[in-house]
Amino acid sequence: MSATDQEISGDPGPGGVAPSGAGAGRPGRNWLRRLYMTLRTEHRTPGKVAFAVAVGVFVGCSPAWGLHLALCVLLATVFRLNRVIVYAGAYVGNPLTAAPILFAELQTGHRLLHKVWLHVSIADVGTLGLGGVVADVVVGSLVVGGVLAALSGFLAWAVAKSSSHHEAYREVVDAIVVRYVDVSIRDAEAARARLLRDPMWPFLIEEGVLATPLRILDLGCGRAVAGALAGEFSRPGDAVWYLGVDACDRYVRAARHALHDVDGCVVQAMDLRDFDPPAADVVLINDVLRFLPFTAQDALLRRVARAVPAGARAFVREKDAGAGWRFVAASLRDRIAAFRPSVPRHGWHYRRAEDLRNALVAAGFSVGERTHARMSSPAWVLFEGVRRPAAVSRG
Repeated sequence: MSATDQEISGDPGPGGVAPSGAGAGRPGRNWLRRLYMTLRTEHRTPGKVAFAVAVGVFVGCSPAWGLHLALCVLLATVFRLNRVIVYAGAYVGNPLTAAPILFAELQTGHRLLHKVWLHVSIADVGTLGLGGVVADVVVGSLVVGGVLAALSGFLAWAVAKSSSHHEAYREVVDAIVVRYVDVSIRDAEAARARLLRDPMWPFLIEEGVLATPLRILDLGCGRAVAGALAGEFSRPGDAVWYLGVDACDRYVRAARHALHDVDGCVVQAMDLRDFDPPAADVVLINDVLRFLPFTAQDALLRRVARAVPAGARAFVREKDAGAGWRFVAASLRDRIAAFRPSVPRHGWHYRRAEDLRNALVAAGFSVGERTHARMSSPAWVLFEGVRRPAAVSRG
């Protein structure tokens, strides 16, 4: 039995570590999971989100310094709002903006109470007195805070209303994110961001490529959110078959812990240049080829084509080196992201979209482009390759 077969069957993998069941338990953190999910997901309809932002901004503009957190919790509880959103809105009064907001409130309040603008000087403020300054700021905060709250609330409502995700999908996201909470809040937020911001995942769900009983091979899987999605969308009685492969040990550990109770979900730590793929019905190669030299990219695609049966589908997404300034901006983000802790240091080997298409064709796939409807930026290209009956097997 090969190492891959051992892991798929649930036997211990390299080093005697069984991916399924690893890290189970930690009941002491259950309270943190419940608290996090409650704070992160409660009361988030567009109207509630808008109201929460408006209340938070209004509190942040108030002169009740030192009491903002208490006020946010109190008002969010009374009005049944998301407490995290309310407090985030209150951060409008942060150290960088506090002085301009205070000045605007002082001037607005003075204008309303005394019909003139305040000439800011030590003499004028001394004449006004502490009580006068406080009165001006309080009155001004009602006006400035009210205006900013209304504008922020409307903007938040427009953004929330325009979200392309239905509540049913958000509920799936919540169910997946809670798996990563017990790993770390950082991993949970990273999983949430990927699922909500990356149009690839709703696309794969709509295509039905994450449904059981399909065999899913995820190359460069990261935290294996595709495996978590496969577990959520598995039909009763159908076993999940998912193998994720990634070179980052930290991501692999996080994925194994998050998916420890999903039978059939296996995550393996391995360099893709040394990986011999098993047979699969769906292959995901999402934003990972650029980390391999061109010859290694071609070799990996050929190995995948040899392993999968005719009709198997491969979804390959990459940055398009021929996309001009958009590609330059997207590749710059890659280089900045490489400075994050625990991220493996790779070289970058970008290809033009046409070269990537030719590599897939040469490997043995019939290729169709799915970019037009599923990319959030023109710098990316998404190809769907269908394995031809007679795939090229040279190399």
